[in-house]
Amino acid sequence: MKRLGVLLLLTGLLVWTLPLTSGWSILHEKNTATRWPTAVAHQAALNDLEETQQPEIKTFTGRIAKYGPKFVLEDSSMRASFQLDDQQKAEKYQGKNVRITGTLDAENNIIYVQTIEEAV
Repeated sequence: MKRLGVLLLLTGLLVWTLPLTSGWSILHEKNTATRWPTAVAHQAALNDLEETQQPEIKTFTGRIAKYGPKFVLEDSSMRASFQLDDQQKAEKYQGKNVRITGTLDAENNIIYVQTIEEAV
């Protein structure tokens, strides 16, 4: 008798909660379906923006110095120094005033060197 009561109680709970869970599922699917194209369009726009934003090539002037094992450009006008990605090119100009053409990774404070020439 006790088992029958528990069985009826569980069946009643299942019958009562089933419509609630299926209704939530349908509502959730509708919300997801209406938001999904917007999210995809937004991500596509971000991808296009990233592809078109190439780092700007700039000219930097200063003196090549060696800090520890690395060569850097000391820019006295900006009171800053920048690591140089091409250490072999930089080594040739150690202690000299130079003009460097390249792109700046401001987040990591690195100049990606294209050319180095002695400044006159």
